[in-house]
Amino acid sequence: MSDYFTSYLIVLKRNFMLVIIALMLLIPTFFIWAGIPFFLVGSVVGTLTANPILIFLCISLSGGLIFSLYFLPINLKVAQEIAVIKKISTLNSFLRLEAVWITVVAMIYVIVLNTLVQ
Repeated sequence: MSDYFTSYLIVLKRNFMLVIIALMLLIPTFFIWAGIPFFLVGSVVGTLTANPILIFLCISLSGGLIFSLYFLPINLKVAQEIAVIKKISTLNSFLRLEAVWITVVAMIYVIVLNTLVQ
């Protein structure tokens, strides 16, 4: 875990503009990473099934996927650092990082959905 933390710190110090660009893009594109999962994916899955758990799962996973795309360049640089440290392929490291990002953001979407529904 400390390897990932130090790799993120190194990449963020070296490429600070990537963070600024990603954060600035989140504001004007709020309707994309928040609207598409809630309204588009939610309505499409809602017409296919009436199971609320499946609808929440699809909304949260699509939201996690779209949100993680904003930090793709940062995650790619961190994956290169981790690949060198752990002596594994960059693709393997990148897929693991993206899977963790998608899962964490999907959990945040589930918490927000549960808060909004109640």
